[in-house]
Amino acid sequence: MQTPLLIIGNKNYSSWSLRAWLLLKAFEIEFDEQPIQLFDASALPILKEHTPIGKVPVLVCGEGEHKVTVWDTLAIAIYANGFLTDKDIWTGNLKSEANKDDNRHRIDSAYCQSIVAEMHSGMTGIRNEMPMNIRAAAKIEPSNACLADIARIEAIFADCLKQRSADSYLFGAFTAADAFFAPVVLRLQTYANASGLTLQPTTQQYCQTMINNPHMKVWIESALKETRIITEDEAGEIVSVTGVLAD
Repeated sequence: MQTPLLIIGNKNYSSWSLRAWLLLKAFEIEFDEQPIQLFDASALPILKEHTPIGKVPVLVCGEGEHKVTVWDTLAIAIYANGFLTDKDIWTGNLKSEANKDDNRHRIDSAYCQSIVAEMHSGMTGIRNEMPMNIRAAAKIEPSNACLADIARIEAIFADCLKQRSADSYLFGAFTAADAFFAPVVLRLQTYANASGLTLQPTTQQYCQTMINNPHMKVWIESALKETRIITEDEAGEIVSVTGVLAD
């Protein structure tokens, strides 16, 4: 089988790209990576060839009459779960070992799918006011809508992590939920402290667990090497900058 191709945007800014990239990495799905420049004319021919909506990420599997193109992060997750991994992305367990009559399996799978869909389709307050900007610390004045999203996110983390070890992922093993909330972790790192927002201890611990994830580290290191500034994704008063732009 030909190695899938994942088309992604700038790592400092592209939260949707991070979700798909991290999911494939975490579930040990081999793929080639093709970065494009967001909001740049050079990206248009590549996107036009593979997606009708002109956005990243895009997963391309096979070629010719066997070519399968998947755009949208949630669609990529569903396709990967169905065809590219022996693990269940909703529970993190091997599919061959899953007992679908087991109540815990059904509860965790349904909960994971629900919060992934909630993140995917909503929480526009935090999306709009806290765009992912890994290299920066920035101060904003969050609206009530943004604060409500943060409160909801903290409630999700607290509910998932209750009675789990301090360094646990949301469902114990890494799942799609961790991939979909990864950009939130990076948003909070950029804006929370600089904006005087106090996060719950459980949220702080989970954020650190995600930052320590080896694949997240690779993504962050790559983001800090980027030099392009995209004004559309810059928000708030920049307090500090790390990476090559800080030199």
